Amino acid sequence: MIKLILSDLDGTIIDTHNNCNPSVHDVLQEIRKDGIRFAICSGRPVDSYMHMLAHWHLEDVTDYLIGANGGEVLELSTGRREESCTLSEDIVREVISIYEPMGLTPTLYAGRDLYVAEMTEQVKTVAARIGINPIKADILQVLDRPQVKEMFVLDPAKMEEVSAYAAAHPDPRWVCFKTAPDLFEIAHPALGKHVGMKVIEEMSGIRPEEIIAFGDTTNDIPMLERAGWGVCMANGSPDALAAADDTAPACADNGFAQYLRAHVSGGIFRK
Repeated sequence: MIKLILSDLDGTIIDTHNNCNPSVHDVLQEIRKDGIRFAICSGRPVDSYMHMLAHWHLEDVTDYLIGANGGEVLELSTGRREESCTLSEDIVREVISIYEPMGLTPTLYAGRDLYVAEMTEQVKTVAARIGINPIKADILQVLDRPQVKEMFVLDPAKMEEVSAYAAAHPDPRWVCFKTAPDLFEIAHPALGKHVGMKVIEEMSGIRPEEIIAFGDTTNDIPMLERAGWGVCMANGSPDALAAADDTAPACADNGFAQYLRAHVSGGIFRK
């Protein structure tokens, strides 16, 4: 029996215009009748996207929110929050000193706001896409607590160069990864979306083999591998496609809803 559907946001159920196809709500509403719960697992911090649930028509079909690539979990019915695997202020300052000179724009989330070192066109594009308010600020001045991640905005044309640099200069204190063509992030080496999954498992008593997970890119791999069944969207990155058990049609083709309708009925999953 399947007890939890877990999904990434951007590129999985949320399109490039920050919208969610209404059929996602419809199919989730149907399967919830069988006692199946739904959780969102995003690279975005919880507070930065929670207000978007109504816009996406997901507020009445969602049980858990995972944010910051697994570092935050919110159980919506109780308001219970858990935070895991943070980076110290000193480490955040250090990674900014490394990557900002390469032309990347450092940011810090603050609820529904995003502090940015420079108000570039790429920053405006990212902010519009994820529905958050960018505010130009001295990042090092507003950095006053440990962070679940450090996110950089960059020109997509720089991603290959930056990724190659990170691979050639590993550091045991953090990990680096691409979360979108224009977003590069630094996190605690133990952090991953599977960390947030484990917190939900402890909260709910649901086992990994009772979970289907959907994702589309590198930072989704830990949850795709931990879940009993991992599904990558057809628009996914090569490494995520290789890590998944199966492929769903692309996000633009409403693949999430299509896949669930074809494979989940009466609480039973059919491969």
